[in-house]
Amino acid sequence: MIGKILLAGFVCAGIAMAQSPNPPKAAAPMTPAAAKVYAFDVVSIRHNISEENGDIGKVTADGYRMINNLVYVVIRTAYLPQTAGSTHYSLGQMKGLPGWVNTEKYDLDARISGEDRAAWQNPAEQKAMLQSMLQTMLVERCKLAVHREIKEGPVYMLVVDKGGPKFKVTDPTVEHPGGMPMPWGGVLFPGGMNGDGMRMYGASMTTFASYVSSILSNMGLKEVTVQDKTGLTGKYDITIKRPAPSESAPGEQQDGTAASDPGGISIYSRLKDLGLMLESGEGQVETLVIDHIERPSAN
Repeated sequence: MIGKILLAGFVCAGIAMAQSPNPPKAAAPMTPAAAKVYAFDVVSIRHNISEENGDIGKVTADGYRMINNLVYVVIRTAYLPQTAGSTHYSLGQMKGLPGWVNTEKYDLDARISGEDRAAWQNPAEQKAMLQSMLQTMLVERCKLAVHREIKEGPVYMLVVDKGGPKFKVTDPTVEHPGGMPMPWGGVLFPGGMNGDGMRMYGASMTTFASYVSSILSNMGLKEVTVQDKTGLTGKYDITIKRPAPSESAPGEQQDGTAASDPGGISIYSRLKDLGLMLESGEGQVETLVIDHIERPSAN
């Protein structure tokens, strides 16, 4: 069950508030005032009802592709938190999502125009361009309107245990074919190279903290926010080993559901194996609120 949970954990600055009658008018794409608003040249979105495995979406030389995955994944790639310590919104940090967003799967094939191709090849520009293009697409095809809220609240801080980290710095010369490129950097193998657990290569600690937040959210702790406070600023290769069936910790049932006490969830022992731990505290909790969304319009 933990393998399914780990897989389930994996989907521009300045999000403005949408104010409109019912049904609300979709908000314009939200980018910094000085930034250019970009749009894909051609977009194809098709409902996928197959049983094939999907992917989390990836940038290509001429656009963005996603196969058999959720609109939630697209939203999470398009809108990034502004508070420090995380790279993307966990499911618990997104409010107002209708049920179909997390159940119906789609294929997305979005192509950029020729005039945007040069800028698209520049890594320094591509990330902001992608977010702007995805936001524009979501507004046009799903009538998406959102706003974000930030408030003080309880958080879990990912910190280094007293023994120090027990994972290695990424060797950028080593390739890892067959993995899923993550929108926030690095490569993901949800089931590991040999089905022995989750592996990340070239991941920042903020990416890993957000992934831990997603794991806890999918285990029932949907209000949990995990923020990176490790002080580690490099890129790392990280493995979360799959526990044996008999290894369920106190507070975790055999079916993978979690008790209310997060200290009993086996992911905490996985973190300890990595030389990491979670500490409770107070901090800024950011939420992306979905004011309105519709199923993608037909091509």
